[in-house]
Amino acid sequence: MELLNEKGQNLEQFLAEYDETKFRRPSNTVDMILMTVSQAKLKLLLIRRKDHPFIYDWALPGGFVNFDEDLETAVSRELAEETNITKDTYFRQLYTFGKSDRDPRTRIITTAYLSMTPEENIRHTRAGDDAADAGWFTVSKKIIDTDTDCRKSQVILECEDNCVRMVYDVLDQVNSNYVQTDSVLNEAESNAKLAADHIKAINMAMDQVQHRAASTGILFNLLPEEFTLREVQNVYEAVIGRKTDTGNFRRDIRKMLKETGKKKKVSGKYAALYSFNPLYSYMEENL
Repeated sequence: MELLNEKGQNLEQFLAEYDETKFRRPSNTVDMILMTVSQAKLKLLLIRRKDHPFIYDWALPGGFVNFDEDLETAVSRELAEETNITKDTYFRQLYTFGKSDRDPRTRIITTAYLSMTPEENIRHTRAGDDAADAGWFTVSKKIIDTDTDCRKSQVILECEDNCVRMVYDVLDQVNSNYVQTDSVLNEAESNAKLAADHIKAINMAMDQVQHRAASTGILFNLLPEEFTLREVQNVYEAVIGRKTDTGNFRRDIRKMLKETGKKKKVSGKYAALYSFNPLYSYMEENL
């Protein structure tokens, strides 16, 4: 049975009369918070803008979504165009930013993606498209003070190759039944700044990876397909920014791993190799 609306139109008739110019169209972009671990440090990829707006500011890689393009396709395309990274990159939607005045060009709605890639992709990175430069920044988030209604912290981004340092003071404050987050550049400790509202996306991503990197399994996107228990622990400690008890960590993390039956030589000794088991959350001991 054909479905009709109040005007007696079927779908084809409705679409034939639909006026797509009735509403102004916002532009849509995708941004990537792309992370890796190198030399025991959590790294974040930023590009330096070479045109207005936010000229010469550091920014998350990303760009406009084509009209007939899926968001995920846009993520892969923009990553390749702006950084030359084309493979082994995990990403998932983190948040949508839609404040009406966040960009002076026009109304822009941005879907931010939390992305992770193995360390080997660092060597493939180069700036392209509308990026003047690209750099891997050591990123950390440390708690300065906390109580029942408020948390003060700092997000610190440093790139030794470019002699760039950015420090943002972050305030999480209880507001009725939700937490409101505000961020401001600490100009006394910084010699550069981030474009637009990109600190909000980075701050949100840091909370995600530091609090849920292991429990959700996203941690393993920072590792090669096969790894030792020590390599997992090193990456985890780089992500959370502190040392962890080896015995407790290995007991907990083994639930998420599969034995490969292989070994590799490390410091004169052979260490067992493991791989991540994506089905770990469905196993009986985790139900």
